[in-house]
Amino acid sequence: MEIIKSNHYLVKTDIELLNELVDQLAKKEIINLTQLIDRLRQLRISNFNDLLQYLSGSEASNVLAVTSEELLERLRSAIPDREAVLTSSNEVGTYLADKLAGHKQEELWGVYIDNSNHIIAEKCLFKGTLDKSVAHPREIFRWGIIYACAGMFVVHNHPSGNLVPSQSDIKLTRMLHDAADMMQIDFLDHFIVGKNRYISMREHELF
Repeated sequence: MEIIKSNHYLVKTDIELLNELVDQLAKKEIINLTQLIDRLRQLRISNFNDLLQYLSGSEASNVLAVTSEELLERLRSAIPDREAVLTSSNEVGTYLADKLAGHKQEELWGVYIDNSNHIIAEKCLFKGTLDKSVAHPREIFRWGIIYACAGMFVVHNHPSGNLVPSQSDIKLTRMLHDAADMMQIDFLDHFIVGKNRYISMREHELF
């Protein structure tokens, strides 16, 4: 009886697993995302349920199926690193002032936190002065829903260093506060930062 040597006991690193998937796709002459999308269309795969059904069927090669399943399992079990807990408006304001220091264009960011006040995600949502950008609560809360956050705050910078909120700033803040009540997400604050300084609109009772 022939003894088949196997290396299945060797656990691949995440990058090795990803490289293996890329190699498997390259063997099928898929070397970029456009080609991958075209191939998915040819296979009539339009969602992840279709993809899993294909991988578990007879059309997918064993190596591709195993590699893809393992990669999906790694993604499901991945735990993103969390930023340090932010416990006060002073800590948050200082953190955000440092983050946006030196930015020449006005930007609006959403910062999303979990129940333990760890930062889940930080997203740059709009660029340009808020009265000229389409700074809509829909886009701001969309990421809160995606990340299933417990609370959120927003920040935008005034590159001039003048931290006095405009009427547009106040109007947006009150819209976000009202929308947060409806969405049952804690809207914690709206910070304005510039020249390494900040103001908290909650502390100034502007909403």
